[in-house]
Amino acid sequence: MSNLRIFYICAIAMLLSAIVPFTSVYADENQQLQIEIRYTNGDRISTYQAEYVVYQDNEKTPFIEKELEINPDTLYLPQNHEYRVEVFVNGIFSEMKKIELNEQSEKLQINIPLSGGIKFNVFYEDGETPLEGSTIVIKSHDGQEQRRGVIDTQGDSMRYWLQSTNYESEHYTAEIYFEDFLLHTVSNIKIQQAMEQDLKITIPVPAVVEELLVFQLYDSELNKISKSDGIYSISLMDKNDVSIAESEISARGLVYFSNIPSGIYKVLVMKDGEHASLWDDIEIAIIGNQNEFELIQTPVSEPVSEPVSEPVSEPVSEPVSEPVSEPVSEGFFPTFVEPITYDSTSEEYYLTCNCVAFRLDDIQDYWLTDVQVELLDLFSEKEIPLTVGIIANDFGNDAKIVDAVKNQLADNRISIANHGLVHNPFTNYDKQEQNEMIVEANKKIHELLNVNPKIFIPPENKFNKDTKEVLIENGFTHLSAALFSDSPPFLLEQKSFYRFPQMAETGGYVPSQNRIVGVSADETFSDTMTGLNEHGLAVITLHPQEFAVFEGGQYVNEVNQEQIDELSSLIEKIQSQNISIIFLEDIQYNMFKVTSENQVISSESYTIPKWIKNNAGWWRDGFLDDESFVQGIQFLITEGIMEIPPTTQGVGGTEIPQWVKTNAGWWAENRISDDDFVNGITYLVNQGIMVV
Repeated sequence: MSNLRIFYICAIAMLLSAIVPFTSVYADENQQLQIEIRYTNGDRISTYQAEYVVYQDNEKTPFIEKELEINPDTLYLPQNHEYRVEVFVNGIFSEMKKIELNEQSEKLQINIPLSGGIKFNVFYEDGETPLEGSTIVIKSHDGQEQRRGVIDTQGDSMRYWLQSTNYESEHYTAEIYFEDFLLHTVSNIKIQQAMEQDLKITIPVPAVVEELLVFQLYDSELNKISKSDGIYSISLMDKNDVSIAESEISARGLVYFSNIPSGIYKVLVMKDGEHASLWDDIEIAIIGNQNEFELIQTPVSEPVSEPVSEPVSEPVSEPVSEPVSEPVSEGFFPTFVEPITYDSTSEEYYLTCNCVAFRLDDIQDYWLTDVQVELLDLFSEKEIPLTVGIIANDFGNDAKIVDAVKNQLADNRISIANHGLVHNPFTNYDKQEQNEMIVEANKKIHELLNVNPKIFIPPENKFNKDTKEVLIENGFTHLSAALFSDSPPFLLEQKSFYRFPQMAETGGYVPSQNRIVGVSADETFSDTMTGLNEHGLAVITLHPQEFAVFEGGQYVNEVNQEQIDELSSLIEKIQSQNISIIFLEDIQYNMFKVTSENQVISSESYTIPKWIKNNAGWWRDGFLDDESFVQGIQFLITEGIMEIPPTTQGVGGTEIPQWVKTNAGWWAENRISDDDFVNGITYLVNQGIMVV
């Protein structure tokens, strides 16, 4: 009886051991889901300010939250689940759709309502005087800024096209500012799909503050300043440092003003007609809500032992032409706002970038693991961006390297590239086989790291035309090979596909030794500068081999400290030259265009370089500030590269009207003529906004 019981127990144990592994394997199977988002008229939506959230089954916690980077987008999700996909545009909920994902790939098309256009008409409390020069900021109901603009001389903003609000809880707010001073907020703004609407906003602020404004001056001991202390006066300066009113201290020791236009003013205290430096210049809002102001003299401090150094300003040798980047809220490295893409050909442009990207190839299991981890740690400690190429079929079982990659990825210290399913040249395979390998490699990487690589590093740097076609079809944005397999020029060839090859490396293959040998920092740096000078960019490739000790005719899993020191020296050399080190996928955001033969768009009386259109589009969309855009135009005019019709130079210096920026954007999109664009530039000169 005892033997029979033991037999039953063993049988049950064997059965469970067979079942559990089987079910766990299939529970983790992922399947492909392609998500495409269109408007109800059939047009695909732009990726700008669009995102989606994926929920699994009946869970209330999001399974994935993702900005829409490409449309359609592809996810790899665990199969045998129902997924709910919610789409948000401009922070507004747009549509939701569900799908069952089983044992085959699926495509999900989500149709969202059309955008609507809204223009704001902003006036002072009389309802007739435009609030010219004020700033309007439009936010979604979650408080995220969606648009920002300046009110023109007619009181109008530009017309903003935003996602329509089709649900009760969805709305926008509009905030009106004098510079950084909030004047008024309008809430619960609804936008109808496919419709244009105007919204008049009346601000509870008078156009002119007629009441008496009273200023009292105090010395540093809080004693009132009187007329017996000297001839004091106060000057109210506008944002262009132009005095709009000045008044002397009265017999009662007070300074009076009246009938002052509403606005933000800098208050300058004067003594005997000269600026009294013991009073700090302060800014005040004169909008009718406060009529009495107290100004206190700054206490005189003891002299410091060392002189306070002033920052040295250097002249700008070239106009700024790249879009402005914004820092991310977490992680070490900046992310970049994508500028409007432009059309170019190799005969017209070359790209120039004062930046370098490092790429580490051949990341894999159980091979020089300590060396691989040491390289990852070095870049992390120095806070240097690094792109790592993973051989997908050889990665995932070695906990040490997998955990190192996951930790660096979680901290935004590395980016991931697909370095092939196996490390064989892609030129050995036909197009269908290449496609299958690309898809399978990305699937494996996603299962392990929850990322979908958009960069491809071909094994042995070998690829062909089929490779590029497969990459584009699968949504890749970058190909990084080497100069021997990818010939220049390296320009923007597709609207979303870039070729940035290796220009330098930290080790080279020596045939006589049949191995990769590390090279000096000086040699790598020299090749890097050649790449920057000749091709406008530089990608530096590292392999674990050159950083490993070589003994007995083979590499051993031990760090070659001498070569690590050379790498540190190389990084220092690059940084000493003020060359930025960035992720490989961010190179295009640091590039600016240079015409190779000064080719231009011609009009009858002037010439405009083609690349100016790119800047005009960036400026309109907020990627380039006013100062940088004007500086670029000034450079072109003074150098004689761009000519404008004869005009009278203005003496003003006011803010650029919104219509000029709007026209520049339309010109970049070929919606208006060259003449219309030049008319806007001529206006800037006439008004003194641009001095030439």
